[in-house]
Amino acid sequence: MVVVYLNSKNERMPIGLASLDEMLQGGFVKGEVTLLYGAAATGKTTVVIQSAISAARLGFKVLYVDSDHSFTQQRFQQIARSDSKAASELILLFLPETFTEQRKIIESLENYLTPAFGLLVIDSVSSLYRASFSQAESVFTLNRDLSRQLAYLSEISSTARLACVITSQVHSRLTPPIGDIEPVARRALFHFPQTILRLSSTPRYDVKEFRLERLSGSHARGSRLVALREAGLEGVSA
Repeated sequence: MVVVYLNSKNERMPIGLASLDEMLQGGFVKGEVTLLYGAAATGKTTVVIQSAISAARLGFKVLYVDSDHSFTQQRFQQIARSDSKAASELILLFLPETFTEQRKIIESLENYLTPAFGLLVIDSVSSLYRASFSQAESVFTLNRDLSRQLAYLSEISSTARLACVITSQVHSRLTPPIGDIEPVARRALFHFPQTILRLSSTPRYDVKEFRLERLSGSHARGSRLVALREAGLEGVSA
């Protein structure tokens, strides 16, 4: 059974894994933007697919922008299992090919919204942004465009009472602590989200660490170990 937690201010959308939902005090907050960032293969896409399925199981519709083209039917069916057909009918999938297409999709999302929608996913908000660096567009133009998209996501999540979850690629810092990872376009990506989770690998290839850095606008601390299984996320004892 999936439980929806309520606090005094916000309804939360559960991920569908008890340990993570507990750390987030019930899940992703409707009306806020949550950022998940981490290196490749740390579970970002699995989290958002499982969250979309969890939302669908609760009867909510989902807007899912797959800029990485990493949402596969095979992975979806592995996680959704017998609910795959019913859940797929509640998930509206967008597949932008360029950063400009991503912006146009994000700015058109309000045209699809009804009160039935509860979750908005952008996976990954920075992959097409990063790919655009090889083109003629200036860094200033790209950064302005990314900030515009993030501001729009923040506004639409607040006004439509959606839980908005965005993922981001990372790069190594060139300033102290040198070599540490941070999201691509860190300034913009850290400005808008109210909740931030960092995903990291561990010595066990199938186990990842989920570290909470910000929760509903306040600095937060907490971490959980999570295994990436064929059927999705699974809790791991420390």
